[in-house]
Amino acid sequence: MIWALLLSAVVPSAGAVHALPPSPPLDYARLVDEAIDGGRVIQADVMLTQWRAHAQDGDLQPIEIATARMALEKRRDEEAVARFTTLVQGGLKDCRVDEGQGMALLRLGRSKEALEPLRRAVGACADRWRAWNALGVAYDQAQSWALSSAAYERAFQLTDKPAQILNNYGLSLLKQGKADKAAVIFDKAREQAPDDVRIVTNGDTAYVMSGQEIRRRAADTADEWGRRLSNAGQVAMRMGDLPRAQAYLSRAMTEADGFVPEAAAALATMEAPRQ
Repeated sequence: MIWALLLSAVVPSAGAVHALPPSPPLDYARLVDEAIDGGRVIQADVMLTQWRAHAQDGDLQPIEIATARMALEKRRDEEAVARFTTLVQGGLKDCRVDEGQGMALLRLGRSKEALEPLRRAVGACADRWRAWNALGVAYDQAQSWALSSAAYERAFQLTDKPAQILNNYGLSLLKQGKADKAAVIFDKAREQAPDDVRIVTNGDTAYVMSGQEIRRRAADTADEWGRRLSNAGQVAMRMGDLPRAQAYLSRAMTEADGFVPEAAAALATMEAPRQ
């Protein structure tokens, strides 16, 4: 009798069972945006596909924005420009669209055209570090050094992953002939992204141009170090510092485990008899 009473207390009757409330629909717009901003391209692509399959009234334009942003993330820059431009020409005012249009134009070498949409982007959404970073690059192309420096500084303040910004600012300083300051900036960038080959190479260039010696990292294999020496030699060669160029290139040939064709070709050019 006691067991029967206990069981009746814990086991609901069929009539007492209530259906769970339906789950709220997924906020695809927010989720796709966050995935793109976080660099999670595969996740964003999958979610965008699901969003299209479950599109509701009013989703068409947000899906178009997300599709354009995905084209940009996948480096399909011509497609991205076309999609973003269509949205702008349709009267849409959205800082993500302006940012995307400006970045795609910049990648395609159309830096003058990129300035206006990027200015609109930071004017409407001053917290978008990618727009500020791209604006800095566009100002560099126009040799507007004070404006580019200010844009990079703003971008730097807005992200906790500033390696890309530091790299761009270092390149800006190199263009201005400030190799010693650029070397300091690239050192900071390497602290943030020690395995980024582009940053390492740019840092070596700044070191050579500022008269400093490049240093081998503990993580460098013999072949990686050989490629770095080869790059340093070619930088010195372009500067007209032939003794230093020959020293770097010769070291590249002897200190790498494998053959370094770029160093060999540069040395052959230097040793060829002049007409």
